Amino acid sequence: MLNPDPNYAQACSDFLRLVETNKIKGIITPHIMDEVLFKILVAEAAQHIEKFNIPNLKKELKNASFSSMIYKPVKEYSDYLTELTYGGLEILTVDAILVEKSIDGGRRYGLLTTDAIHLSTVEQYGISNIATNDSDFERVKSINIYKPERSAPGNLISK
Repeated sequence: MLNPDPNYAQACSDFLRLVETNKIKGIITPHIMDEVLFKILVAEAAQHIEKFNIPNLKKELKNASFSSMIYKPVKEYSDYLTELTYGGLEILTVDAILVEKSIDGGRRYGLLTTDAIHLSTVEQYGISNIATNDSDFERVKSINIYKPERSAPGNLISK
């Protein structure tokens, strides 16, 4: 649960603390890890590239010192995710069959491919609750969505 809006930061941090302390079980996939780490990379790079866009990011990443600087927070958060696996976080396997199944859900609910993979994963593993601020999942009636509440530290609201 990574939200760049500072109004959600406390609620997201509180949620992750519940996972850290094994008060709730968190489940993610490598796709979620990729999304989170990519957002961290982009957010960090945007602070250092005057005219930020992906082609400029790719160009700048060829510079070893820039790349090291930009990847520092990515590595820190990746290490944090690894530490969470000692608490209440499980990283599920996503195989080619699951990805193939995701196409139907993507088509049925009008989801982007990665979101369709998330949906296929929760269906495959029998997960009924997800924490997300992505309104696209509201079209899927078979899951309960928990969103961070804006400017309300520590609160998640069920939709």
